[in-house]
Amino acid sequence: MYTAKLIENKSERLIGKVDRPFFVPIQLIELKLNANSIESAVNLAKRKLDPIINNPANLRIEQQTHETLQFSFRNSQDGLKVTYQLEEYYE
Repeated sequence: MYTAKLIENKSERLIGKVDRPFFVPIQLIELKLNANSIESAVNLAKRKLDPIINNPANLRIEQQTHETLQFSFRNSQDGLKVTYQLEEYYE
């Protein structure tokens, strides 16, 4: 089992500067991913986040440790970067 947690939404920095900054929907702030490998967890996370990803081809993945990675993409509303950390989840 893996989790993907929102760690940064650059749009939130625009609060008070623009009329409608992009907010990640609450159900997408932390995702529990029923996957057996980090690769399948990434694919499952991409499918769940598809509604807010501006361009799936531009999704960037950076390996942090053996079982932790970060992925980022541009959001669908204002095009600013959203970053998630994906890691193994222990119950």
